[in-house]
Amino acid sequence: MTLHLRALLCLIAIIATPPLLSQELLPVDSLVQVPKGLETSIHQNIGSLDKKLTRQSEKYLRDFAKQEEKLLKALSKTDSGAAVVMLQSGKATYEKLSKGLLEANTQTEKLLSGEYIASLDSLQGMLGFLKDAKNLVSRSKDIQQQLGSSLQQVNKLQHKLSEASNIQQVIHQRQAALKELLGSYTNLPKDVSKYFGKYQQQAFYYGQQVREYKEALNDPDKLTRKLLNMLQQHPGFQKYMSKFSMLAALFPTPENYGTPQVLAGLQTRADVQQGLLQRLPAGGTAGNPTQYLQQQMLQAQGELDKLKDQLDKLGIKGGGSSDMVIPDFKPNHQKTKSFLQRLDFTSNFQTQRSTQYYPVRTDISINIGYKFSDKAVAGIGLAGRMGWGDSWQKIRLSSQGGGFRSYLDWKAPDLFKTGSRFMSSLWFTAGAELNYNRPIASLTVFKNYNNWNKSALAGLTKKFSMSSPVKKGRKVEGNMQLLYDFLYKQQIPRTPALLWRVGYGL
Repeated sequence: MTLHLRALLCLIAIIATPPLLSQELLPVDSLVQVPKGLETSIHQNIGSLDKKLTRQSEKYLRDFAKQEEKLLKALSKTDSGAAVVMLQSGKATYEKLSKGLLEANTQTEKLLSGEYIASLDSLQGMLGFLKDAKNLVSRSKDIQQQLGSSLQQVNKLQHKLSEASNIQQVIHQRQAALKELLGSYTNLPKDVSKYFGKYQQQAFYYGQQVREYKEALNDPDKLTRKLLNMLQQHPGFQKYMSKFSMLAALFPTPENYGTPQVLAGLQTRADVQQGLLQRLPAGGTAGNPTQYLQQQMLQAQGELDKLKDQLDKLGIKGGGSSDMVIPDFKPNHQKTKSFLQRLDFTSNFQTQRSTQYYPVRTDISINIGYKFSDKAVAGIGLAGRMGWGDSWQKIRLSSQGGGFRSYLDWKAPDLFKTGSRFMSSLWFTAGAELNYNRPIASLTVFKNYNNWNKSALAGLTKKFSMSSPVKKGRKVEGNMQLLYDFLYKQQIPRTPALLWRVGYGL
């Protein structure tokens, strides 16, 4: 049999073969190694995200209804009839949204429409492929049921995210209706504007909260990331995603893709140019459609840049929200974070030269702060003092006491609107400390308050980005502090008035 004849027979066999399932696309010995604990990890992570989204959505719906009720109660002093009608429609709206959120808990089928989230689509594709590819999974049969359960959990989260997007849309519509109603009156009570402003702020924060949950999906755990990276090189998985992913459903590939037949009926470049010439304005670039389109694109880009600058001034990086319509509103980005996410762990170091009473000392402190807002952090710390000896010739490690710290940092305002990086990273710092300047022989020293030196500190802190000295490749926030001790004269023996400290985030 000649080489050409063999090639022809292979081609006929490929054409005649019906579409294969994902498990039939690979050799029998090409097994997928599913990491142990993958199902548990996915179930816990997705389940946790689902619960947070549900809890926050329910909370915001209650807040929306409560704020609107306050607003309409204040409006009833001006027009009770309109307030009652709007209140009734509001109750029906929020009840419907709450019901939709509850029904999303029972939906386990994959959505093929709505907002496209790439990471969620990849996760659904991975679980669906492994669930169907029974003879490609290296582990026991029980994993099929576990993978199916995980897939249902992911699908349920997709429905929950879709319902959250629906809530945002309805709230935006509700906000527009309230704004239109209030715009028909003059001399409204001040409480009306106050409550409407809070309603708008809540709408903004809910949008931020949902966006953060979606971004969390883009950071899968180590096991999921490892398996996804491996499957992306798997021809069976590639074939599966090309047919069953959400992206494939949104943009289906024609069966005759890549053949001349798929181009039948499409306009040629000459047809497009001719159509543009007929619609271009006379004069100027009328004879050059390419130049005209480039000019229009440049103008559009300029307008987009202006809008982006306005959003950046409002503190909204990388995009905005249609709910953000309050000119003087400065969002607090910590508001949508959990308690643990608002904790700030830092360390700092302070070295003092030797004196008649003390050797060379280094104070090492570990601090934990809570971010009340983007511009205020309060915290406490625990410090230890290590002695190094009197000189390079007399090095001797020793314990020189310890201390307790409390502090408050608040961002320094850029009063002169310089916009410099230096001013944007400058903070005011105030604190109170108790320090024990002798070796701690026993816990009895803590009983006598008079043995402790008190410090009242105030000064400046410069915060900046730096490479972690502990973990290579990791960026942390460094800090330098210059503080003045208002009680330094009361110290026995006297300590320096000015303190210089450096540190970094943990």
